Amino acid sequence: MVIVSSTIRRIIMMLFILICTHANAETIKISNGEWAPFTSQSYKHYGLAAHIVSEAFKASGVDVEYAFFPWARALIDAKEGKELAATIVWTYSDERAKDFLYTDPVFTLKSVFFHKKGKVVDWEKLADLKDYKIGGAISYSYGDEFTELEKAGVLNMSRIADDTNNLKKLVSGRIDLYPTEMQVGLELIKNELPPNEAEQLTYSKPYRESEYFVLVSKKYPGGSELVQKFNEGLVKIKESGLYQKMMDDSVNGSYSP
Repeated sequence: MVIVSSTIRRIIMMLFILICTHANAETIKISNGEWAPFTSQSYKHYGLAAHIVSEAFKASGVDVEYAFFPWARALIDAKEGKELAATIVWTYSDERAKDFLYTDPVFTLKSVFFHKKGKVVDWEKLADLKDYKIGGAISYSYGDEFTELEKAGVLNMSRIADDTNNLKKLVSGRIDLYPTEMQVGLELIKNELPPNEAEQLTYSKPYRESEYFVLVSKKYPGGSELVQKFNEGLVKIKESGLYQKMMDDSVNGSYSP
């Protein structure tokens, strides 16, 4: 007669639960785009943001598959809530809130203006930047105040699809300022510009601190439950220490290809 210890029985039971949970896991598809080091097809785990989102959903029994698109399409396709359940990662805007449910924030980032060294960028409020040529990305939100000033013609803003070209325009003097999250700008400069051009650029004081979210389509069946599962999973990975480890790994460059 074989006697199985209580410890072994507990281990067997835990393995059984894990296997059953994985077998019954819901799978969703989320749209994504190139925004290194936070989201990128070429980065490990598709970058920090994608890794956090995957692990948070996984902790609640949901598997994630990513589909990478240009950002404008990533948002439009996710809004329909058909093949795509959600899109990552976006700041809050009243316009997007019409079509999407917002999860708890994935993380908080600081945004700055990149500019050429030696150029004086003196401002207290965004309206003070009215005399500068500013380059931005199509469909990207730089905050509600920024959007209002841009629509009113106070800010001289030109938008293009490729952030790398904004950096090149900055180096050549065709624009004066390029707003983006500090880590994103530094990563782009490191990866896309030759050293002699990279060393010409620096950045300003932060002009905003923003939370970034998973946006779940209001048309997706069970969207509210999906938000709840993400939020609960996010709490779990924070309590376990996994969240902080991922944040530390990003600072250390562990997600780079």
